[in-house]
Amino acid sequence: MPLNIDLLLAVLHHLGILVLVGCLAAELTVLFLRAGSHWAEILSRLDLVYGLSAGAVLSFGLARVFWGARGSGFYLENPVFWLKLGLFLAISLVSIRPTMTFLRWRRLARAEGGTPPAAEIATTRRWVLLQAGLLLALPIFAALMARGIGL
Repeated sequence: MPLNIDLLLAVLHHLGILVLVGCLAAELTVLFLRAGSHWAEILSRLDLVYGLSAGAVLSFGLARVFWGARGSGFYLENPVFWLKLGLFLAISLVSIRPTMTFLRWRRLARAEGGTPPAAEIATTRRWVLLQAGLLLALPIFAALMARGIGL
């Protein structure tokens, strides 16, 4: 595969990661702010971009596996790659609950103009913090994998 394709896939993969991390940080920031009139709308929009960026990260990451310069053997035979992919899946599964909660809060805000109870906000904040905590391990696995550790 020509270097320019590998470079393009790497850049798009890394840009997706930056957007994903930024959205997750923004969600946490909003969850620590006092709930207001547009609060739930902001959270659900951030979460939409978070989900889209996760899809981009996965898509461009898989494209790198199959069309990148290192070839699929480098990745598919490395157990650290599978740990990294499994962790990404775990983060995705953890994100389902906050996503559903944000959508419900948005419907509530649109219909009644209300805000969720403080206890529910705190619980959701913990789920998003769990996502962020799990996300911290991904660059460790990526660095190990990039150096061929785990083969």
